[in-house]
Parts: sequence; structure tokens; C-alpha cells
Amino acid sequence: MTQSNSKSRFLFVCLVFLTAGFTTFAQADERTLSISGSGSVSAIPDQMSLTFWIEERGNKLSSQKSMVDDTTSRLINDLNDKGVEDKDIRSYQLQIYPRYEQNDDGKREQDGFVVKREVQITLLEPENYDKIIDLALARGVTRVGQVQFEISDQQGLYQQALVNAYEQAKNKAERLATAAGLKLTGTLSIAERSMSRPMVMQMAEISSRSNKVSLPGQQTIEAQVEVIFSTKTLSGADN
Repeated sequence: MTQSNSKSRFLFVCLVFLTAGFTTFAQADERTLSISGSGSVSAIPDQMSLTFWIEERGNKLSSQKSMVDDTTSRLINDLNDKGVEDKDIRSYQLQIYPRYEQNDDGKREQDGFVVKREVQITLLEPENYDKIIDLALARGVTRVGQVQFEISDQQGLYQQALVNAYEQAKNKAERLATAAGLKLTGTLSIAERSMSRPMVMQMAEISSRSNKVSLPGQQTIEAQVEVIFSTKTLSGADN
């Protein structure tokens, strides 16, 4: 082996040991910090969905269905006049079933039929809710279902809630790192811990000064994340 090759081999071995020592030192100096965070965004619902039922009872199915269809048609026309578009109305659900009554002997006997049509509406102007209910009842709606208030841009607000959750986690991590003599150096991973569908919490807000009867209140969309941060020891810290 020549003298030149010996020197090269010696320098290579030294470099390997120096690199290994530096890596070990860096790993000993670097630590991770796992922190959970939660964030929320509040908004007033800007739309609602409601369900009506139009029902007829009797012994002649054809005439009962015709009456239900006529009432439904007039209701849809009235809704259109109030600004509700056809794309926000679903009226295809039709139910037909026998009706039973108990006779004097306690036995159940068929007593005609029930024809029922379900009409679902998405109302983009919630302030018109009371007027729409009055209109539906006057038109012949026999039952009104539970009203659901909704936020049209739920996904957009949920994304903002996720950002707020990360910011909270980062603030918590910075405080804890400082207390432990560490410094944040980066974000290693972020895991979404909340449901993919925004979790909406209803918050009732009714003003005594308002002249409205039905108010949607405020809804809060929440999100949770788990974040792993990389840290390093501050110079002079005893850990």
C-alpha cells in the first residue's frame, strides 16, 4: 500500500468517526414535543332545511292521491312565489298504506287508506321561516317536521377551525418548551383528531329586543389536532 493511499484511508476513517460523533450529539440534543390543540369558529346559520307532510285519509286511493298532488302543486307554486327555487324543493317521497281502527270487540280492522307526500325544503333566507310555515299550513300541510339550521360554508369554516387548533397547539408547545429549557425548531407532523365532518354545536342566542319569533342562534364548528414539534436544548439549560 502506498503512502498516499494510507493517508487517504486514515483521513476517511477519521471523517467517519467525526460524522458518527456529530450525529450522536445532534440526536441527543434534539427532542420532540407532542401537543394537542383545539380550535373553533362561530357563525350564524344562513340557511335551514324543513320538512312538510301533506296527508289525505279515505277509501278511494285515486282521489286521495289526486288531492295530495293538487295540494303539493299549489304549495310548490306558492313557495316559488316566495323565492324558493325548484332546486331547493324535494317532493318525490310518496307513501301509501292501509289505515286500521279498533272495532267495539277490540279487533283491528282496515278502515281505508292513508296517502302522504313528504316535501323537503332548503330555505336560503331563514328570516322568512315564519312566513313559510304560515303559508304551508294555510295551503293544507298537515304536519311540520323538525327544523335544522345549517351553515352553508361548513367546510370552509372547519378548515379555519383546524388552523386555529394548530395555532393553539403551537402556543402551548412554545410555553411548555420554554419552561423545560427547550426551543421549538419545527413541526414534524400534524394529525387531525376531530371528525372529517364538522362538529357543530348549537348556541342559543335570543334577544328580548327582537320582534322575531324564530331565531337560529349561533353555531360553533370545532376541530382538534395532534401536533409533534421538534425542539432543541437551549444553551446553558440543565436537562
